[in-house]
Amino acid sequence: ELGTSPMTLQQRANDAMSVINAVTKDSVTLIGFSDGGYSAYMLAAMYPERIKKMVVIGAGELKPGIRDFALTAAQAINMDTSYWEQQLKLMPQPQRLDEVFKQVVNFYNNATIGQDLLSKIKCPVMVIAGDKDDGNPVDRVVRAASYIPRHHICIIPNAGHVCHNDNFAATWNCIAPFIVNNDESYIRLENENLIPHQVSHAFKKVNSKSVLQVIKNPSIKEVDEATFVKIKNTNFLNGEIEVKVLSRLLTNAPTTARGFIGLAFRINDDNSKFEAMYLRPTNGKALDQVRRNHSTQYFSYPDYKYDRLRKEAPEAYESYADMDVNEWITMKVVVEGSTAKLYLNDNAEPSLIVNDLKHGNDKGGSIGLWVDVGTEGYFRDLKVSEY
Repeated sequence: ELGTSPMTLQQRANDAMSVINAVTKDSVTLIGFSDGGYSAYMLAAMYPERIKKMVVIGAGELKPGIRDFALTAAQAINMDTSYWEQQLKLMPQPQRLDEVFKQVVNFYNNATIGQDLLSKIKCPVMVIAGDKDDGNPVDRVVRAASYIPRHHICIIPNAGHVCHNDNFAATWNCIAPFIVNNDESYIRLENENLIPHQVSHAFKKVNSKSVLQVIKNPSIKEVDEATFVKIKNTNFLNGEIEVKVLSRLLTNAPTTARGFIGLAFRINDDNSKFEAMYLRPTNGKALDQVRRNHSTQYFSYPDYKYDRLRKEAPEAYESYADMDVNEWITMKVVVEGSTAKLYLNDNAEPSLIVNDLKHGNDKGGSIGLWVDVGTEGYFRDLKVSEY
């Protein structure tokens, strides 16, 4: 029954979840088209643990005044008479069809579908649009996708709103690989996903592959500072962060430079607090055992930088690991509660274990790709899996 309360996306999401629960208790893959795409957005935001991945077709950013939606029941029936004859036989209150459409019109002319909702979606999402969709033009669909942390975009040529009918082959060539690809955790290192903070960044070729370059602003003289490229719309508390890093020494690097490069995590909104693990790659090959013992490092910004930790708890927050500059190193940081473990190059055992993260165990935050003085840092293949 239609009931008496106004139509909401939350209501639709809960209805969809009731259907999912009747079929399975596992996570699922969703495909949502148009109106169903907006419901899918809400469903993924409300039930992140149940949505494995999602395809959304023809559902862009919405806010009051952005479009004039005015479809009537009579117009809909005229568009597809046989479909509506079937639906009216199934509806418990067919006499209220006009009322249904009035609610839909009111809902879409007043709805806001934007960053607040879309940034909460944790699963990978393939967002698809036809290049000739007048109701949901490409720019609004792309803008909606940009708010989703783990998004992919596919624009279908020579297609309108119902692009999967207009150009099925192209649409399916976007959907099929996305659905069958089991590696769902990559985050695309593209400008639209990045916020540089006290660093410069660019995309460069290393071994013929385009990767992200990050260099600390020379005006920042202190070390162990908030010098990173922040990943948009991440809110990481527990899980795994993996990235491949390569560092080189800048031509003007000071003699104390070590190729500092690493990961910041649980970064708060104003970048005033975060945890970090980083590498000193030149130390891994140094002919000085003390330097070798300082190859990896944990610090907690702003109060527990490396110098304080080294003074108050020698050797507790740094360790040796075999590494060097100008080579790709796989860093994986595994965080659970107040514990963080650093794994290098797919080793089974961690190179560094910290059991007392200084900011505690209950504050999530953003992820950052971190560098320090004298480093020309490169990053690729960022993966995030949350627990």
